[in-house]
Parts: sequence; structure tokens; C-alpha cells
Amino acid sequence: MSFLTGRLSLLAALTLSVSLAAGCASASSSASDDPSAEDDNAQEFSQDLVATQSDAKVKAEIEAAAKGANFTSESDFPFHYVSSTLKTKLSAQKAITEALVRAELASFVDGDPDTDKPLAKLVGMSRSFAEWKKEFTPASGGCSDNVSPSAADCASVTKMNDALAKNLRGIRVYYFGREGRQGHVDGVAVSVLIVGRTPAGHHAGVRTNPNRA
Repeated sequence: MSFLTGRLSLLAALTLSVSLAAGCASASSSASDDPSAEDDNAQEFSQDLVATQSDAKVKAEIEAAAKGANFTSESDFPFHYVSSTLKTKLSAQKAITEALVRAELASFVDGDPDTDKPLAKLVGMSRSFAEWKKEFTPASGGCSDNVSPSAADCASVTKMNDALAKNLRGIRVYYFGREGRQGHVDGVAVSVLIVGRTPAGHHAGVRTNPNRA
């Protein structure tokens, strides 16, 4: 059973459906790739933030908050900043989609020797930022000394999540891997991207790849 499959199975009480067969779990997402699915990140940026929070400031704040945050499996996998300056800016009306993530952020996945690739041909799925955040709370069944994620992991990832929530809108979490089917991702070199829209209307977020190599 892959790490990602096992980790997603903890979220069965949320919007991921889990099936068990032959002693092996598989997970699929019931969250659609639809901006209307966002329920915790809908408030628009203030005009002051739009005027003052440049993409450079967004990058600095997210990188600082992500320092020390890990997605833990057989090892600790850090989060790396990703961004893309778009010719047609994102807005509340033009939101992030899986197709846009594939088109604009492929270089971050394809350039990493430890990931499944190319991104354009991988199986994909997404879920809401609210579901992602809940995974790092005691409600997930974790956040204590003897389970994963640990209390330390929950604290560090929550700090990163807070910075993402401040600096981005329309945030969704995308998973890409070689195995499975669309909306049902598995594998041992899966890429996880948490991306949203900056005040300037561009792509930004973080990426990690919890593989078992």
C-alpha cells in the first residue's frame, strides 16, 4: 500500500471515499475541480492587500512559513514554493483549474528527479483546502506523539497553511501520480501541489512529493 493511499484513507469521514480490497486501500476524491467547492477561502483580498502585497512579498512570507514544515511518510518531505506569472490574470471569475495547474506548473514536477512525470500525462485529483487543513488537526486522528502526522508536523504545517490562506485565494490541493485513474491517484512518487491566486492575479503555492524511494 502506498503512503499516499494510506494517508488519504484517514480522510474517509471527509469527502474522500475509501475502498478496501485484497488488504490494500485505494482512495478517490469526491471533491470536484470547481471553484465553487471552496468554502473557507472565498473572501476576496482587501484593496490594501492588493495594492501592497506583491508576488515577491507573497513568496517571502510563504517560504518563511513553510520552513521546517514536512509531509512525513517513511521520511520527511519538505514543501517548496511554486509560482507562475500568467498572461491572463486569475480572478474571482477566472479561477484555478487542474488543466491550468498542469499547463503552468509542469516544470516544477517534470524537473524533479524524484517525481512521476511528465505532469501532462499523469493521473490527477483535487480536494479543497479545508479538507487539507483538517488533516493536520486532531480531528484527523493524528497530531499526537505516537501517530502521523505528529504534533510537531501539525504545528508546522498549520503555520504554513495560515500563510497560504493569508496570501492566496481560490486555494485547492492537487495530486498527480502515474498510477490510478482520473480522480483516483496512487503511486510512490506522487506530487502534491497546494496552489491559489496571489493578489496580483498569478499562480503561487507549495509543492511536495512524498515518495518511498
